[in-house]
Amino acid sequence: MDNKQVTITLVQMNVSLGCPEKNLRRVERLLQPVGESSDIILLPELWSSGYDYEHFTQLAATTPTMLEHLAKIAETRSSYVGGSLVEADSGNFYNTFFLIDPKGKRLAAYRKIHLFSLMEEELHFSPGLKPCLVEIYGRAVGLMTCYDIRFPELSRTLALQGAQLLLICAQWPRPRTAHWRTLLKARAIENQLFVAACNRIGQGNEHRYPGSSAIIDPWGESVLKTPQRQGAFSATLNFAKVKEVRQTIACFDDRRPEIY
Repeated sequence: MDNKQVTITLVQMNVSLGCPEKNLRRVERLLQPVGESSDIILLPELWSSGYDYEHFTQLAATTPTMLEHLAKIAETRSSYVGGSLVEADSGNFYNTFFLIDPKGKRLAAYRKIHLFSLMEEELHFSPGLKPCLVEIYGRAVGLMTCYDIRFPELSRTLALQGAQLLLICAQWPRPRTAHWRTLLKARAIENQLFVAACNRIGQGNEHRYPGSSAIIDPWGESVLKTPQRQGAFSATLNFAKVKEVRQTIACFDDRRPEIY
């Protein structure tokens, strides 16, 4: 693989509330046509369960098994695989974005920092306390979850630490689809990096989800726009684009952090 190019697959899927096994089978089915060509496979936020607050204890107990299955997918396909799951730790629950490496090992566990009060997330989850930056194929990659994209401080922090790609998993509802699309582009443009975002699609108990998963390049141009259906959709990124954009418009060199 050219170290300047990475192929990413977004698994845009519906999520059956509180049904981890059913959702796992859906992931496996949607990935069947993809073959083994992807370097990174990205799933939606809470892909195994949705926001089934009443059953978090039981759902968190299934997370180790879900991670074992992701590890098998990662090993079989020689891919990084990630998405968020309910995590239990010391009496608290976290919305945790797990990333598995191609050897089936856990590379990262990013706990969602910004909890969405409109869905009462803060009443059920504890917030994460630190950003997450990992290295994939020699490239610095930041992890974010859904509501996090409304907070430019987080993506800028990751960019200043060297991120050239943001991976975002989400369950972003249809009424704010325009916000979703605008914020993804804004995070890519202002930080001069790639943004790959996988959103849920379909009807939930209370909300409808638009999909609209996307990959945006450092110019803010769309590399991938997904159709309005379930599926696994891929695009290849050339990381030379990051250097090109940052040399053309030297935003990072022109910052004035001593003033703000």
